[in-house]
Amino acid sequence: MSMTKADDNISGFIEGEPQQESVKFTHFEEISASPDGYTRLIRCERLGKLHVIKTLQDNYTGQDFYEKALRKEFNIGFQLDHPHICRTLSWEHIEGLGHCIVLEFIDGETLQSVMESHRLTTSLAQKIITELCDALAYLHKKQIVHRDLKPSNILITHNGDNVKLIDFSLADADDSVMLKLPAGTRKYLAPETLEDIPLDCRADIYSLGIIMGEMAELLNDKHLAAVSRLCTQRNRTQRPANAKEVMLTLHKHSFPWRLLLIVIMVLCLIALAFMFGEQGSLFQNNNSLPYAPDSLSYGQIEIIH
Repeated sequence: MSMTKADDNISGFIEGEPQQESVKFTHFEEISASPDGYTRLIRCERLGKLHVIKTLQDNYTGQDFYEKALRKEFNIGFQLDHPHICRTLSWEHIEGLGHCIVLEFIDGETLQSVMESHRLTTSLAQKIITELCDALAYLHKKQIVHRDLKPSNILITHNGDNVKLIDFSLADADDSVMLKLPAGTRKYLAPETLEDIPLDCRADIYSLGIIMGEMAELLNDKHLAAVSRLCTQRNRTQRPANAKEVMLTLHKHSFPWRLLLIVIMVLCLIALAFMFGEQGSLFQNNNSLPYAPDSLSYGQIEIIH
């Protein structure tokens, strides 16, 4: 059925799809291809802006299970909008690559790289953990468990040292039925992952605890180590219930003793300045004293033996 001008205001199906010129990606450069995984990352440009494309490795392209897994990762990532989570921009079919997830380009390096190069400081560790907890609290509120939290999946931006959480390939959501098998990186894996029980946000809390333990060891930070031990309890009911609780515990355990010492020193200096100021004003106005030195005589001085 064709539509006439008279039909312009009537709802209905329109034959065909809108024609628009697509802007192609250029300057492709592969930056990562996991030997144990099924995806690869490619840096490219479009309209003068850098992007990262995530797609299947050649030997997995076209396989139904992995195609669905890639689509699941897009579906989870696309609903996320948080300053400390890498943005998922679109789902596209690119000639020569197949189906692709288009991600924002993050100008930074992994937390693993920062730690291995011994550039982690106590203040930076506090900042990273706080921002990670903020991102995890946002995820968990949406009933999403990352399931693969580790230093190589945490980017730290070169400008500002801000956290950007990446890689939702193993993430689990309530509305997804795919890839609910045990998965993750063994070192950071919560014990219950290998048990036949549903995972919740405390699996990510465990992984975060392992990361904090590694930081504590590098920094010789006893407070951070204590929080790490709390987060990595084998019994998940004994861990903090959520990421916000981890953050509160971290700040509670890391009381700013140095700041307190500085405040005490400043108060002491103010007190001394006040005392010397009072004493100076006394000498300057000695005529107002009850007994001036000139008026004293030997008879007025009592000598005690």
